[in-house]
Amino acid sequence: MQEYKKNRVSKVAFAYCMALLFMIIFLSSTFFLTSKRHIPNTEKDQYSLALRGNIITKDNFTISTSKQIYRAEIDLRSINKDKFDLFLKLFQIYSGVSDKEIITIKKRIQNQKKHSYNFILSQNLDSKQASYLKDLAKKLYIQGFFKAFTNSIGKVETRGLNIIEHEEDRIYMSHDSFTPAIGYTKVVLDSESEILKNVGVKGLEKYYDQCLSPLQNERIQGLKDIGGNIILNLNSLQQKKINGCDLYLSVSLKLQKSIERAIDERNEDLKANEIIVGVMDSRTGKILALASSRRYDPENRGKDLSVLNASAIEYGYEAGSVIKPFIFITALKLGKTTLDEIINTYGGSYKLGRFTIRDDHKMSKMTAEEVIRYSSNIGMIQIAQRLSNIEIITGLKIFNFGDKSGIDLPYEQKGEIPNPKHLREIEKSVLSYGYGLKTTFMQLLAAYNVFNNNGVYITPRLAEKYYQDGRFVNLDNNIRKETILSSQSARLMQRILIDVIEKGTGRKAFTKGVILGGKTGTARIAERQGYTSNRYNASFFGFANDASHAYTVGVLVRNPTKPYSYYAAQSALPMFKDVVDILINEDFLKPITDNNQTKK
Repeated sequence: MQEYKKNRVSKVAFAYCMALLFMIIFLSSTFFLTSKRHIPNTEKDQYSLALRGNIITKDNFTISTSKQIYRAEIDLRSINKDKFDLFLKLFQIYSGVSDKEIITIKKRIQNQKKHSYNFILSQNLDSKQASYLKDLAKKLYIQGFFKAFTNSIGKVETRGLNIIEHEEDRIYMSHDSFTPAIGYTKVVLDSESEILKNVGVKGLEKYYDQCLSPLQNERIQGLKDIGGNIILNLNSLQQKKINGCDLYLSVSLKLQKSIERAIDERNEDLKANEIIVGVMDSRTGKILALASSRRYDPENRGKDLSVLNASAIEYGYEAGSVIKPFIFITALKLGKTTLDEIINTYGGSYKLGRFTIRDDHKMSKMTAEEVIRYSSNIGMIQIAQRLSNIEIITGLKIFNFGDKSGIDLPYEQKGEIPNPKHLREIEKSVLSYGYGLKTTFMQLLAAYNVFNNNGVYITPRLAEKYYQDGRFVNLDNNIRKETILSSQSARLMQRILIDVIEKGTGRKAFTKGVILGGKTGTARIAERQGYTSNRYNASFFGFANDASHAYTVGVLVRNPTKPYSYYAAQSALPMFKDVVDILINEDFLKPITDNNQTKK
């Protein structure tokens, strides 16, 4: 019995000692594992930049897009010196960089400061190069090519070759086409990912910046495996990439480029500061083309910042005789004149204050309709004097003069119209033929569209819709549609403008089988010291229709310097004819043949 008790005590003591030993081992292991020591860092945080959306034309050309730019960098402590030449050779094979760039890399390494270990091999790599180099980095890592080192916080790590997305590059596929309307971007640092991204500064890039901007970058965070890949499990963090919207325009790139070529050819002769042309679908307000001779490459902008402005909406000018139809129709509506009323035009010479006003068509009398047809300044003065200040200014405001057209471009100017309370009689007279107010190209295009759209004012638009999250969204919420003229008055004015081309000052634009109408306008350019004697703006605004299409077309020639070309009939009108010919050649207009006569 005594022996049994001794054996039992011995067994208990042995069990107790073993338990104590295991406890000591456990506590030691826990302390060892949790203590500060040189262990590899197994966590990884990976970003992928969501991209800015594309801008796409009506004929499905992507004219603005974005791509990722990568850089390749390495911690010099990760590579043995005797393996570095081999590493550079592999880097060259996988990246495709030139021998010259490899030589430059070697020189930069030699000049690298001591204790500066992070080295950028190349920082202008595209996604294809980046993909190959990531594959190389993985292979070298698995094969133990890179050596481990102790970092500044005492952790052991193996960095190896690292391919980092560091910039979003904005690319304009059509180079200078559709500028300045398309605008451009600038690069800013994304605070979350510390990657350079683009934000809109001008044009459509600015107006639709919120839509085009990426919504969410991709982010993956978690433990990495032996190959350096992040292990995706319940403990890892995953954030989906959401790119910016794709913006679809009503502009046809083919038509746009054809008009731009015609503008450039015409301007070789005219030597103007700028030629602007706009083509608008009269029934929908959609812009088919908005072209300028002052274009630039958004990726390589020059020092002349004024070229970056969209003159169609930012340049206010006195438009001359293209204003006459709006005052004329106001007088007709108010019963201040009739089409067949005889207006005294004083033989083409009229004293207005200390100035003498002269008409090109020197006639003693004209009907009110002929005043528009032959663009008589003297006749318009007689008609305008019958209108009160409130009536003439209200008549202009009805057509949205003095306010923005509402086109989807930033920095649009309102223009300027006189205060009726301060409008003197002489000022009202010159206002009747387009002096004393400032308007913009786009205001005039939208206003003339009323005559070709059954009396309805409609907001001009460049973008039709956008695509995001798997669906299209139409951009028609901000379009203004308002009947400001009766259909009868609109058709009447349309007929008078057709007569301008068929019988009056616009005969050079006549095209068989197409319904054309419009009005010329020539005006001196005002400067601080007054009106210049040799600088003019020439305009033509009108429409071009066939049996099933209706387009409003505007042309502005800013300061043509070729002798005698400042008259709109010598500059803006031939440009209008060029545009009509292009619309026919590219099947936007189909001339009505003798076998298929159709009235509009």
